[in-house]
Amino acid sequence: MPINKMNLLLNKIERRLGTKPLMLPEDIAKDKWVDEVIIPDTLLTFSRYFPHMVRIRLDPRTNKKKGDYYVIDNALVGGQEILSVRDIGWDELANENSMVSQAGIGMYDYLSAYNNYSCDDIALLQSRADITSMFNNTIFVDFKEPNLIRLQSVTAGTITDSLGELPLDVFVCHPANLMTIPGTMMGVFENLATADVASFLVAYLQHYDGLETVFAGVDLKLNFLENWAGRREDFISELKEGYVSAANKNQPLMFCV
Repeated sequence: MPINKMNLLLNKIERRLGTKPLMLPEDIAKDKWVDEVIIPDTLLTFSRYFPHMVRIRLDPRTNKKKGDYYVIDNALVGGQEILSVRDIGWDELANENSMVSQAGIGMYDYLSAYNNYSCDDIALLQSRADITSMFNNTIFVDFKEPNLIRLQSVTAGTITDSLGELPLDVFVCHPANLMTIPGTMMGVFENLATADVASFLVAYLQHYDGLETVFAGVDLKLNFLENWAGRREDFISELKEGYVSAANKNQPLMFCV
């Protein structure tokens, strides 16, 4: 199994655009497409809609602080650009009984832990949950670009310091090896990358098209590249339409109509 899909992508773009037999100038040669186009344009645009998620651990005792916010060290996310913070890793805290029972954080499944509860016991548990909910401050993640975070209650009180070490799910850009992009979304990514490269080539070559020399006129036949470049907005629309869906596993909200 390949550990880097970028070369496969470059070869596919080259075949689609038909640039292999061309002697492209060094400034726009195939080896320039990754750093000049795909990483800063395609990968960033795609990640804003379908981000890669990594779990880090925030420890107020050791993390650097800037005002009321804690600084997320870029090394914790593999050096990738931080796009946002999804939420606290509640699934991890749910298994921490002390946090659940003492601090009311997360969710404890009583029915799984004890199977001899009567209907009265369950009713009492529901009543207790209803009463407890009146005093539940709830925890909200307050993210401030580019890498600052704090946790606050529903009353806007900062509570990060009182919680100790916490798991956080952070949205970042996909790495340049493309291995984290889901196979079901790779087709859309390839189309977007092809359109971006086509735009890059057209922007450069159009200045030479139709140029008259003492020997002959220059006819680059850019229509095919322009057609691919013009489809970029269609691919962006496809990403927007699939942003909130079951296909986007990292998207925390889904609206059912």
